[in-house]
Parts: sequence; structure tokens; C-alpha cells
Amino acid sequence: MHAIAFYLPQFHVIPENEAVYGPGFTEWSNVRSAKPLFEGHQQPRIPHNMLGYYNLLDEKTLVLQHYLAYSNGIHGFCYYYYNMAGRRLLEKPLNIINASHDIQNSFCLCWDHNSWYDNTKKERDVPFMRQEYSREHARNMLHDLEQYFSNPRYIKIDGKPLFLVFAPERCPGIEIYADIWRTEAEILGFPGLYLAGVEAFVGCSPAPFGFDCMVEYAPNWRTENMVCGMENPPRRLDYQQTIKFMLSKPMPDYPEMRCVFPDWDNTPRRGMNGIASVNVSPEVFRVALEGMAEFTRRFVPRHLQYLFINAWNEWGEGCYLEPDQGHGLTYLNIVSEVMKRYGD
Repeated sequence: MHAIAFYLPQFHVIPENEAVYGPGFTEWSNVRSAKPLFEGHQQPRIPHNMLGYYNLLDEKTLVLQHYLAYSNGIHGFCYYYYNMAGRRLLEKPLNIINASHDIQNSFCLCWDHNSWYDNTKKERDVPFMRQEYSREHARNMLHDLEQYFSNPRYIKIDGKPLFLVFAPERCPGIEIYADIWRTEAEILGFPGLYLAGVEAFVGCSPAPFGFDCMVEYAPNWRTENMVCGMENPPRRLDYQQTIKFMLSKPMPDYPEMRCVFPDWDNTPRRGMNGIASVNVSPEVFRVALEGMAEFTRRFVPRHLQYLFINAWNEWGEGCYLEPDQGHGLTYLNIVSEVMKRYGD
């Protein structure tokens, strides 16, 4: 069994973000300016000095990140891949990682195909980066992905590159994309693709999308676990009850890889429109990780012995394993201890 952490490549300046949010904007801008919005609200989150407010265009930072993860039981990363009808975004860190000879971690990619909206606005009606879908886009995209699929560190299942799609039910014509991707992959010399949908909003079978399996996304939203709604914003999610609910879920009648999360608080991005977890603790995270690892060992097919963690560095969503000034290496130590028992 291997732990795979989702990874956000947003921590460097790009002109598309600067045009909307201002000069020098990165995800750190949201993190630094976050404010506590209710009693006991732990904001802002401050990274530990060992990594600090890093720039992901710095290769030394990338190597240190990956070493820190690898030495604590996270052998794999799932990097978000942004391709807007042929226009790549946030690709530079990924390209450095792909070319590095100093990084050992295996990896896969997740296509986040959603259009980009201004997070400072409550209404999300007009995107500033719009996604468009077409057969040509699907074909060209697979050829762009070849450079990563060909890396010996790229995760393959049954010899096929593992490729995730975030919320495939929101991708028009995704079954056409799947068919084109598989055809083009075989033309390029791969034995096919292993396609996984990320259950970001709904849990459903991969079959209608032409996919092979699904990946649970955490937190798994459930209104019963909300302790505070929009009548007293921001909304608050009970972490302990959410973990209890997720651990009690039965195995669905389709292949699914499970997921855990250390915390959730996207108020740095969304302000009063966000959702923050309460009753969070490293001890409950340990219970979650151990429970999901045991579930994976017992019920998930042998060739899918991967356990996803959301996330490595989603600081703007309060969802990260990287050390901060509050907990230091506590969460990473938990991952290390659990994966020594369940990993290889």
C-alpha cells in the first residue's frame, strides 16, 4: 500500500492570477491575509521555518518537499494538472519535478478541468479562465501528457498510466474524452490508460464515464455533520463526525480508492462564504488514517492498494500535511508511523 497526497502547484506567480488578484499574487497571499472569523478559529496558518513561504519555481524547495514527504511514508503525489483547451497553467513546478534526478517520489496527475472564477466574489457566474471541451482538445491533451506518462516514476496500474479527472460528471462529453485518450495512448505505445474519477461532489460508478475506478475525495460532505450553516457564517463542519461517517461507509459496488484529510478551512480563499472544520485534532486524523488503511488492505483490490490524502499543501483550504508552526511535524509523523505498518 502506498500513500498518495494531492499537491497544489499554485505557489508561484502567473500573469493570469495577477490580472485578477493583483501583482505578486500566489496562494500565499490568501494564507497570509486570513483572519479568525469565529471564537477558536485558528487563522492565519503559518508554515514552519523549514519550508516557509516558498516559491515552487525554486528547485531546491521542490527537492526538500519531496524528500520530507518520501522520508515520512508519502511515496507518491497526485499533482493537479491544468489544461484549458490547450493552454497550460501552473505547469512550471510540474515540469521541474518531471525533469529532476533528485526526486524519488512516484506521481500521477489529476486534471482539474473547471473554469477559474474570482474567489473574492460570492457569485461565480463569469470565469476569468474558461474551460472549453472538444475532441481536438482531448487528443492534444493526451499528447501533452505523454511527457509525464513516460517518466519511470509515473504511477501505472496494470502497466497503464493512472490519470485522474476531478468531478468527471461536470465534464461535458467525458466518455468521449475517455475513448479518445485510450486510443491516443495506444498509438503512443502505452497499453492504455487507467482512468479514475475524483468523487468531489457525488459518489457514482465510473462506468458512465468510461472510467476504471473512482477516488473518494475528502472531506466527504454531509449536511448532518454541519454544526453551523449560513445563518451564522462561515459554515462549520464537525471533523470528528465527518471522519466517523467516512469510516462507516460500505464498499461501493464499483472499484474505489479511499481518501483521508487532516483538516479543512477554505475561509482564506472564500471568507464568510467558506467552510471551516471544528473539533480537529491529530489524534482523530490518526484514527482516520489507520481506519482507511485497514479498509484498503481488506476491501480494495490488490492492484489498487493506494490511499489518498487531501492534501500535501492546500494551505488556502487549511488542508495540508506540510509542517506548520502549530503542529510542526506531528501530522507527517503520524503518516510515517501508520504507513510503516501498512506500506511495503
